[in-house]
Amino acid sequence: LEEWELNYKTKTATYTSSVSYDKSWRYLSTITVVAEGYKRAYKNDWKDLPKEWPLLSASYNNDNRFNINGALASCEYDTWSYNGNAVNAFAYNYDRKYSAENVRLFDFEVNIVDENGKEIVKAKRYLLGDCSGKVEFSGVNPDVMDIIEKGKAKINVVACYLKYGDLKRFSKDRSFIDNLPEVQIEKQYVNWSNGIYDDTEISKWDKAEQYVNWSYVEYDDTEINKSDKVEDCFAKKLNVWSFTDELGGMITNYFEKDARYAGKYEIEYSLTPTDQFPDKLDPVLASGAGCPDVFALEDAFVRKYVESGLLLDLTDVYKEIKDKMIPYPAEVGSYNGKIYALSWQVTPGAMFYRRSLAKKYLGTDDPAEVQKYFTDWNKFLETAEMLKANSNGKCVAVSTTGDLLKPFLASRKMPWIVDGKLVIDSAMIAYMRMCKKLRDKGLEGRVGQWSEGWFAGMEGNLTDESGNVKEVFSYFLPTWGLHYVLKLNAPDTAGDWAMCAGPVGYRWGGTWVGAWAKTKNPNAAKELIKYVATDDTFLETYAKNTGDVVSNAKVVAKIKDNFSEPFLGGQNHYAEFAEMAKSVNGKLSQGTDQAVEGLFGEAVGAYVNGEKSLDQAIADFKEQCKAQLSLGD
Repeated sequence: LEEWELNYKTKTATYTSSVSYDKSWRYLSTITVVAEGYKRAYKNDWKDLPKEWPLLSASYNNDNRFNINGALASCEYDTWSYNGNAVNAFAYNYDRKYSAENVRLFDFEVNIVDENGKEIVKAKRYLLGDCSGKVEFSGVNPDVMDIIEKGKAKINVVACYLKYGDLKRFSKDRSFIDNLPEVQIEKQYVNWSNGIYDDTEISKWDKAEQYVNWSYVEYDDTEINKSDKVEDCFAKKLNVWSFTDELGGMITNYFEKDARYAGKYEIEYSLTPTDQFPDKLDPVLASGAGCPDVFALEDAFVRKYVESGLLLDLTDVYKEIKDKMIPYPAEVGSYNGKIYALSWQVTPGAMFYRRSLAKKYLGTDDPAEVQKYFTDWNKFLETAEMLKANSNGKCVAVSTTGDLLKPFLASRKMPWIVDGKLVIDSAMIAYMRMCKKLRDKGLEGRVGQWSEGWFAGMEGNLTDESGNVKEVFSYFLPTWGLHYVLKLNAPDTAGDWAMCAGPVGYRWGGTWVGAWAKTKNPNAAKELIKYVATDDTFLETYAKNTGDVVSNAKVVAKIKDNFSEPFLGGQNHYAEFAEMAKSVNGKLSQGTDQAVEGLFGEAVGAYVNGEKSLDQAIADFKEQCKAQLSLGD
């Protein structure tokens, strides 16, 4: 930094700093490929281009001096100006072919910082080649001048941008280039140094030939149009991790076979069991080494990563497709107004009940009529008592009170944590009281969720402590519960089930897809996520092949009336779930839910089993949250 000029009137100074630059071998090689790509991509944009282009030019003035085509400028000599104005574009030179000597494509942004890295003079942007070898900072006040003069300040490079040229002043009707977005180049790809430049610092890693054979590049013109980015003409590698084989199947059986994407990406897929997945993902995200580009996220831990600051912002993707999507998956995947994860599915929950028991004790098995008995929690309790009375104590409403947790969580108005403090919504107190009533009145099967007794109740084989058979009227399960719980564990009861909405709409489970914030291929990652989570053609085929209820409302509306589930006596489960998904709220989800709900479950168990009073169970729950999760109340 050098003091250049003092302004005694404003009591400020102007400082300058010399700037020099050079181009690495990889840069020159890459420019060659990009320029060749632009030549082919934009060749047909104008009808006046001669066959020999770009060896013969067709400039705006038709003077055969140079022409502007996309981001490519063909120059007859070492001429970098037109009518006194610099040509900010890739350079084509007859003698040296793609010389790429014109680095004016690049903006660099610099500021002045103190010895602690704090900005003391705001950042400014300069176009390389237009700054006369110097950058200038004006309006520097005396306090900052003092820091600079003491040698406690330095120039700091903030960012570098690829601008694609500035052609508007050269071509009245060929200015679409202005619509191309600039690209911020990550700082690790630009070698910055204060004072001394060492060629070896770049040559260590800069061997272009290991990336691409740039000296002879062939393109198929039909595959490139003026909206293409040249880098997308090369296959990119994406590393994808998942805990479910669903994502792998989508990639192998659909994405890679889709004519729009076949051969575009080289995808390396890794499958890890769900219980081991976070332990595999956490260390690499923390260190930044070996991170996958794209990865699946389970409902139990999706919010942990959404809130982490480690995921790629997908807000731009969601804005393009939000009008056709069911809202709640994106609500779960959002944080501080931005979208970080999307899901291809919705997993609303229903109340599945036995048709034979409904006919026997309620007089009907029609879903619309049965729903009238379970419109809210008061009606649920009233009907549970009716089932017990009409069956002489043999029929219980549910096998476990645990089945009601997800529906009651969905009844909340507030999340668990607000401003760092624990909030116990009144719905959760109501859940504790409901569980206690069901237990004390003998209206539930006294087994744990996922236990042997829980599964036995599905087949009608649940017994109490005395060996008496208990008939289980219903199970609260989501979309996947039908296919992977009921069907698999109660095949002999096929046709004897039906479903209704129950007291409240809720959700349970699901898989989201996100990407690492620092992936080297963000556009490729976004394209894959957009495909598996939102694409109309893919999701329609996938839904028909698997029966999965997808998150694309447009697809759901198109196919929902064409399903009939034999296990449910011919009922159209797809249409039912589609309607239920509309009422699901994903805004209450938080990354700490799993930890808080684990402690809450202990409190509920102690109260229901008579080990603690309601007040004591709640008080102990609060203390545990304070001690283990640092939550106040």
